[in-house]
Amino acid sequence: MCSLPSVSLRVVRKLWKGRPTDVPSRAYIQEVVEELRKGEQGECPICLEAFEDAVLTPCAHRLCRECLLASWRTPTSGLCPVCRKSVSRQDLITVPTDSRFQIDVEKNWVESSKVAALLQELENLRSSGSKSIVFSQWTAFLDLLQIPLSRSKIPFVRLDGTLNLQQREKVIKQFSEESDILVLLMSLKAGGVGINLTSASNAFVLDPWWNPAVEEQAVMRIHRIGQTKSVMIKRFIVKGTVEERMEAVQARKQRLISGALTDQEVRTARIEELKMLFT
Repeated sequence: MCSLPSVSLRVVRKLWKGRPTDVPSRAYIQEVVEELRKGEQGECPICLEAFEDAVLTPCAHRLCRECLLASWRTPTSGLCPVCRKSVSRQDLITVPTDSRFQIDVEKNWVESSKVAALLQELENLRSSGSKSIVFSQWTAFLDLLQIPLSRSKIPFVRLDGTLNLQQREKVIKQFSEESDILVLLMSLKAGGVGINLTSASNAFVLDPWWNPAVEEQAVMRIHRIGQTKSVMIKRFIVKGTVEERMEAVQARKQRLISGALTDQEVRTARIEELKMLFT
């Protein structure tokens, strides 16, 4: 992973590869570099959530890698959603982050009730050889899940936004064709892209997403044409936490989707959703 000074230098070099009229102002570049140095999080202009596996474009815009790639018509190039300049995948720079864990996680591992419940489900399915996909919106959670899966000797592979197209194809092929690999850890955003995973018949969604359509797109990677087995989908919601409120927000959104609302009604509904979460 690049250090902050080297990232700044690479950004400037890539910016100046184009014509002078295509280059963002020096002040804007300095502002972006300063944000990177300070470690400011911000939010993705596409999903309006905190950055997940953020990348920096040559035009100095930060976005979630998955959000950006999903907006392109081809896997290798497309337009920047912010300024509409042409961007190539090879020009993207991974935004450096501090270590997400402040301690030695493996040494200080403590199993949560959610992880324990997931492991029990996977153990029950192990003898049947049934394949499962475990979804989470947080790649850090996927990092944590690798620890108990390895300790329990449950073979797994992983697919998230850090993989390029060739790597994704390799992971999907490995999961689909190798009978000993029973689990695929997948980020929700990566799962929403057009992938066929009918070799699996179980889906576990470990955390609720603000938009229920994202979850539906992910689990539909399993439940689609070509699936010959019964499909089981389980969502894990911890009682007494914000996850219960998120579930209520999802149900509310589903009701809104089924009806026709004016712009003002949609704005009012969003405010009510935020109140549901934090009051």
